[in-house]
Amino acid sequence: MTRSLPPSLARIVALLELDQAFLVTMADIEELRQQTGVKTNAKLISQRLRDLGWLLPTEQRGVWEFAPGAHAGPLGRGHPFREVRAALLASPQLSADICLTSALWAHGLVDRAPEHPEVALPTGTVATASLKRAARVVHFDRCLETVHVRGTPVHAPATILTHLASRPSDVRSWSAVLEALPELLELVDTDDLRRELMGRSAAVATRLAYLIHGLDPKLASELSPGDHGKVWFGPRGPLKRHNQMFNVADTVLPVSPDLLGQI
Repeated sequence: MTRSLPPSLARIVALLELDQAFLVTMADIEELRQQTGVKTNAKLISQRLRDLGWLLPTEQRGVWEFAPGAHAGPLGRGHPFREVRAALLASPQLSADICLTSALWAHGLVDRAPEHPEVALPTGTVATASLKRAARVVHFDRCLETVHVRGTPVHAPATILTHLASRPSDVRSWSAVLEALPELLELVDTDDLRRELMGRSAAVATRLAYLIHGLDPKLASELSPGDHGKVWFGPRGPLKRHNQMFNVADTVLPVSPDLLGQI
């Protein structure tokens, strides 16, 4: 698909190409307008570039994806976290991290990313309507810094593991998570894990110990807080199983964690 490009806009597109731009804001357009001496206002420039197929819409107002000439048409890159990055550009104060199965995919531990990226916001943070449309939003308070994958903040391995134990009901597919769990555990630094667990309830440590005890019984024993009341793994309801060692009532896992070390 061919796209036309008037001379005045060609200078702006050339700079976007030179910078290998991905997401573009109205402020970026204004800066490029001033650099190139184009007298048309930034709003009109962005509208014309959209109409001509050089800027592709995102869910975030005032943020577009740049479609370079190499794409030979108004075609996006298919970036799985495009909308999350656009949301962070639109609201720089927002803390939104890729989490759960999406984070497992970002770390190369599952083959397929969820259709909608899973994003964790701090407790009490209200997600924008555009982010809710583009992503599956949950709430979780991390302690560790994120890692950046493809330009997007992603939960560190120890944070992913702690999130799984803190809020088991946030997980959409425990089968996929359990398949990735052995490799995830290999990536986890135990000091990071202890830092992530610091200050959390005994129930979180108990659920984590229960989850990993088939793969690393020594670490599970070290993390288990000892005597405590019954701990639910998942919402209260019909049991999948009850584990006497950790006094855990499991309502969500498709298989017992005891078996993971044998698979």
